[in-house]
Amino acid sequence: MSKKNVADALHLFYELNACFSDAYWETNDIDQKDRFFAMKSILQDELDELHKLSLQDHEYPYEPMNPSLQQLSKTLQTLLPSLNQVVIRPHTAKRFAELIPSACELFES
Repeated sequence: MSKKNVADALHLFYELNACFSDAYWETNDIDQKDRFFAMKSILQDELDELHKLSLQDHEYPYEPMNPSLQQLSKTLQTLLPSLNQVVIRPHTAKRFAELIPSACELFES
């Protein structure tokens, strides 16, 4: 994988954040709602830090700022095999399946 820049990370994180929101509203299980909300909160903290950067900084290689991203990566990797049981809508599950591997690579870079 080539090193992703800040702009690439922002794009991926916006997409993943939207998936967390969709999965949150699609489930009726309170435990799953809590899980998706917690993941969304961690990712939002990283997005908040990235928003502090200037536009010129968006071309630099991305480096995780929030140490909680390691835990989010583990949680996403655990979620991946059980997506079809946890995420109700096939469209949302497909988007997660496409985004999780790329996000985990960024979190662990």
